[in-house]
Amino acid sequence: MNTRNPPFSPERCAALHNELLAKSIEHYAAQKTERNLAARFLDAAPEFTEISSLHTLPLYRFLSLLDTTPISYGRVGLLTPHIYQPDPTTFWSENYGHEPSFILLYGQNTGDSPMDGGIFLDIESYQAVWHGGHSPRFPPAHQWLPLEVILQKSLDAWDTGKFYWDIDQASIAVRHWTQNDVEESLAAWDRLLSSIELRISSKTERVLLRLEPLSPELLTAFKISAFAARFLTRAQRPGFLFIAPGISTFTSHSFITTYEAEALGSVRQTHWLGISGEDDWPTLLFPGLDAVPHDVSQSPDRDINCFDRDWGFGKFTVNRQSGLYVMADTENSDLVRLIALSGLPTACEFRYPCPWGPPRTPKLAEVLHHWTSLVENGTWEVDSNGICTDHAWFTTNTSISKVLP
Repeated sequence: MNTRNPPFSPERCAALHNELLAKSIEHYAAQKTERNLAARFLDAAPEFTEISSLHTLPLYRFLSLLDTTPISYGRVGLLTPHIYQPDPTTFWSENYGHEPSFILLYGQNTGDSPMDGGIFLDIESYQAVWHGGHSPRFPPAHQWLPLEVILQKSLDAWDTGKFYWDIDQASIAVRHWTQNDVEESLAAWDRLLSSIELRISSKTERVLLRLEPLSPELLTAFKISAFAARFLTRAQRPGFLFIAPGISTFTSHSFITTYEAEALGSVRQTHWLGISGEDDWPTLLFPGLDAVPHDVSQSPDRDINCFDRDWGFGKFTVNRQSGLYVMADTENSDLVRLIALSGLPTACEFRYPCPWGPPRTPKLAEVLHHWTSLVENGTWEVDSNGICTDHAWFTTNTSISKVLP
């Protein structure tokens, strides 16, 4: 079986759903479950009763195997922190009437109405995708994934501790970052360095030694995100200069010089998304060659000239320094954004929205994996200093720089 694109199996998908439900309610000792979703579906869509082969229909077989919790006060319960359990009364709506084969299988729990978005299932192809309610246009077919893959990603989030039971809130919740996030980022970092080292050695016959990570004591004097601090104090530094076009790593001296030059009380230092004691200040992880020029507002490129506007990213940088920043959102502390020397903030974004969950920017590990692919496929050139492709590459090759979800 192709594990990346498995054929739809009602039994496997139902088993994953039921495992997710069991995890979501395990702290509710008296919580009952029921298996009546197929009957509720026929009540909501009685025209399906006219199908002679109904019991062999994959959708019906899938629904008949699903456990759910009883409806309470007219609402279905949560399946994960991001989605509700299926509600057949909202499978179809006027908003999506132009796509009758798409059903809203799992309504979103993102602050917007559960009826306006979430995980949609194509009941002809049995592919699924996360889609918000702000656009009637669905993603093209190549961006959809097997439902099994999407459900497995949610189960993986439980297994890694990303999803957890919040005792204080008495509900399931999302942890900002986990040790698994750190380990995945370190593994991706090691692969990137190894790929560059291999190419340097083949050209120069140099034996490259890695340097020790930055010391924890060095970072404590500055407002650094907790995730970034954990990564920087565990990530060995390369014995060459450039890890990406115009992007290098900190030395102890350059780290202190960069952060000490920042004015006290800067917007970056006061922009804090931390919850439950987590420090999520925007943090420069890998510095670029120089600061973004002060005249970028004159650029004809709209993505660049907004750098210093109220909604731009300039105020979240360290003294306008270009480079790769950790830029947390309300649920993820390991998200990153590349600020090119030109001021462009859109390089290294996703090429299209995540098909498996709420919209977000790429994580550090995802960007590092993409950078490695650009080294390995020859897009980026390597010399004795590491990546020697011009620093302007991120601005002139923005589409290639973007990450596939």
